[in-house]
Amino acid sequence: MNRLQKFVERGAFGEGPGRAAYVLDPAKLPEPSSGFEWHIVGDFLPGDAILTDPKLKQVFEAALKRGCAVVAR
Repeated sequence: MNRLQKFVERGAFGEGPGRAAYVLDPAKLPEPSSGFEWHIVGDFLPGDAILTDPKLKQVFEAALKRGCAVVAR
């Protein structure tokens, strides 16, 4: 399936979220920050997210162009 997915960093004990990553292919995820792991946001809908936060348009464009875009919290 080729659709934009969102992942967030979470620690082993639920701490976080850390950074957020938007990817088409999870294999393109960068290494998580020390002590964190990437977790998919299953209910992520890009259209709803961009309506809520129009600044995400640039992030989504970068993710589509490069395969991954990471946003610090």
